[in-house]
Formats: sequence, C-alpha cells, structure tokens
Amino acid sequence: MWKKYPEIRFELEQVEKFIIENSSSRNKLLSKISQELAMSGGKRLRPSFVIISAKFGEYDSQKLLPLAGAIEILHMATLVHDDVVDQASLRRGKPTVSEKYGIDMAVYTGDFLFTKAVLMLSKNVSTDKLDYIARAVKTVCEGEVDQLCERFDTNVTFRSYLKRISKKTAGLFGAACLIGADAGGCAPELSKKLARFGYYYGIAFQIRDDMLDFLSNTDASGKPVGNDIIKGVFTLPVIYAISGNDTIKEIFSKTLCNKEKNLDNKDIAAIRRLVIETGGMTSSGEMLATYIARGLKVADSLPDSQYCDIFRELIANLKV
Repeated sequence: MWKKYPEIRFELEQVEKFIIENSSSRNKLLSKISQELAMSGGKRLRPSFVIISAKFGEYDSQKLLPLAGAIEILHMATLVHDDVVDQASLRRGKPTVSEKYGIDMAVYTGDFLFTKAVLMLSKNVSTDKLDYIARAVKTVCEGEVDQLCERFDTNVTFRSYLKRISKKTAGLFGAACLIGADAGGCAPELSKKLARFGYYYGIAFQIRDDMLDFLSNTDASGKPVGNDIIKGVFTLPVIYAISGNDTIKEIFSKTLCNKEKNLDNKDIAAIRRLVIETGGMTSSGEMLATYIARGLKVADSLPDSQYCDIFRELIANLKV
C-alpha cells in the first residue's frame, strides 16, 4: 500500500529491519518466534503514523526508528495475546503463535515483546509522553477485558461498543501520532490535533474491520471469518441488527447465546445474512462515514503538506 509514497515506504523498510534486529533474545525459541512475527507482514500502519506525524516537524530518522519500531512491537504483543484469548488459529493467513507453539509460549512471547517495546520507548520518549503510551497500553488491556465481559450479551449498546474500540484500537493510533509529533518537536496544539486524527482513524479502522468480517472470506482476510460471532463478541453490525428489534434479538439469543450449540459454517452464513438484511451493515456504514468525516475535518486543520494529503487519503480509503 505504500508504493505510492516511496519516502514513507523507505522509512518503514528501515523500521522493519530495526524490529528484526531488536526483537532477539538469549533464548533461541523466543528469538525464533519473535523473528517470525516481525517478518509476518502487515500494513505497519501504527509505525507509519509515528513517521508521518513526525514529518510535520523536524524529522530525525535515527530518533524515529526506535519509536516507530517500539509501537509496532507493542502492537505485535497485543495481537499475540488476543489470539490466545480468542483461541484463534490463523493470523494473516498463517498459524498463530498459540496454534503453532502452544498457549504457554504465546503468553511468554507477548510478555517478552511488551518488555522489549517498553525498554525501547524508555530510552527515546520524554517522561510525560511515556506516561501517555503506558496509559494507551493499559486501556488496550481494559478494552479486551470489557469485550470479554460483554460476550454473549444481546443488550450490549453502541456506547459500550464505542468505548471498547476506543480502548482496544483508537488509543494506540492516537499514541503513535502523539509520540511522532513529540519526537518531531511539533507545537503542543499541533500534537493534540495529530493525536485526535489518530484516534478518529482508529475508530473508523475498527468499525471497517468489523464490517469486513461480514463481507470477506478467510482467504481474503487471512483470519477465520465469523470468529467474533462464534466467541459471542457482538460488533457494530450485530448491535445495530438487534437494537430495537426484539424478534431478531430473540433469534440471536437462541442461536449465539446457546453455548451448547456448536455453530457451523451454515449457521454463521445465516447470521451474517440476517445482519445484512436487517440493516446492520447499512447503519454501520453510516457510522463509519461519520468518523471518517471527523478525521478528515481534523486533517483539514493541519498544516497543508504532502503528509496531510497522505493522512487524508489513508482515512478516506477506509470507506466500505
């Protein structure tokens, strides 16, 4: 996706090399798993947000590489732990760490990556910004627990969903923008705007991701389709489908909340079809458009530059 922006692509290639070189351990198995994760691909969105935000100020590649790499390693750690909780077998079309090496090794790997990232950040981030990142990681954990507590709850609301994804996804995007802006020496007001853009992008990104779960297939997405449904995690399309519709809520309650029933592909397909037919996807698309518009409004308030144009295009591309 970065071919259009060779300058950002080059920096991300350096970040990738940095991650591979700095995710090793004296333990050979930990090193092997960490290297595999580092080379497993991905869009590298969070480190790109660090880099782009810094370019609104005085960009220093040597200073930014450890920061962008640390943010991506933090993200890698959360994914490893997510896959353990979700009992996921695939990530980006490949076996997850827990599937390939077992749950114990997955937990240790996630913990190891967290500490690696914190060590990198502690050497390169001011105390107040390090506190901001620590809070962002804390809210990621809280968001995951919120999601766990809300499983199979047909009374889950849009407000609780928004709160959940604000913690799980948006906070880290906001933190990526903030530390990039701070490293670039941006003025406080500009740093706040960039962090706000990252937050709105994160909300829109998660809504879009949840919508795609009802439209894509495993081969295209690289992860098991319908996994959220099976685990009783009700995302925005489902929330809209059951909101104010007691008949649909009853169907979902009998189908999804019956823990003795093992859902097969036919059940999942029926649920996905029902969500689409009841307008769950349409309403989700409208909410997605709202957050894209909010992000674009913030982008329009940023200093006009090619980097502002990149942010505009990135968030506009989230439209489904």
